[in-house]
Amino acid sequence: MPVKDYIKDAGLKFTGRPKKRNATNGIVLHHAAAQQASPRQIHEWHLKRGWIGAGYNILVRKDGSVWELRPLWAVGAHAQGANSDSIGVCAEGMYHPSDSQAFDRVMPKAQFDAMVRVARDLLREYPSIIWIKGHKEVPGAATVCPGKFFPLDEIIQAVKDYTVFKEVHSMKKGDRGNDVQKLQKVLMQLGYPLPKYGADGIFGDETLAAVNAFKKTASLPQNGIVDTATMLAIIDAVGAGKEQLEKENAQINSGMQTVKKELVKVLELGTNAEKSITQIREKIKSVMALPGL
Repeated sequence: MPVKDYIKDAGLKFTGRPKKRNATNGIVLHHAAAQQASPRQIHEWHLKRGWIGAGYNILVRKDGSVWELRPLWAVGAHAQGANSDSIGVCAEGMYHPSDSQAFDRVMPKAQFDAMVRVARDLLREYPSIIWIKGHKEVPGAATVCPGKFFPLDEIIQAVKDYTVFKEVHSMKKGDRGNDVQKLQKVLMQLGYPLPKYGADGIFGDETLAAVNAFKKTASLPQNGIVDTATMLAIIDAVGAGKEQLEKENAQINSGMQTVKKELVKVLELGTNAEKSITQIREKIKSVMALPGL
C-alpha cells in the first residue's frame, strides 16, 4: 500500500519552500532522542536550529501512527551527505543510554511493525532505493543515532537486508548466475512454470514471460525487470503460500487427533467395533481429502 494512503498530515508550516528531491536511493532511520516527540515538537526543535522546519520526512510514533513532517518528495535535513537522495524516517523515542534523560530499552511492537511497514512500502513506491541505513552508518556521520537500543538490524532484516535489494535491483533479461537461478526456482514454486529450460540460471525469454506474468498478478508494471518492488511482492507471495500450508497442516493434524481419540475409545469399549471402525475409516478419508494431501 502506498505510504500516502495511511500517512497523517501534521499540518506543519515551513518558513521556506522545501526543495524537490531528484533522486531516491536510500532510507535513513533515526530516533527522535526524546521519549516523547510529537510532529509539532520536532518541527519546533528544528526551527530553533535555523532550519525551515522539521528535517525528517516521516515520523513513526510509539502507537504505530505514521506522520508526514517534511513532504515525502522533498530533500530532508536529517543526515548530512545523504539528504539529497534519501528519505528520513524517524522513530519517536530515546533509544540510547543517557545520564541526563530517561531512555527506552525496547521499541513497542506497534512502532516496530509500523517502521517495517513504512520501509517496505517506500521500497515499493521508490524502486530506485537500494539501501537502508541507520543515521550512524551514513558516511561521515558523527552520531550514535538511532541509538544502542534501536532495533536497527531487526528492522532491516524484517524488510529484507538492503544488500539483497542492491543485488536484484537490475536483474533483467540477459543476466546469468545464482541469483537468476534462485529467482527461477521461486517462480516455479509460485506456479509460473519454466517448462523448456527450468532453473538454468539464464534470464531468457521464458524467464522474462514468467516474471511479467507474476508482475501482472502483483499489479506491477510488466517491464521484465526484477526490481525491489518485484522482490518484495515475491517475498509476500511465498509467505502467503507458507501460511496457507501451515493452515492446511493444522487442519490435517486436528482431524488426525480426532480419529486417534475415537479409535482409542473403540478399543476401550470393545463393543460395536465393526461399526465404529467403519465410521473411523470414513473420517480418515475425509481428513485425507483435505488440501495438501
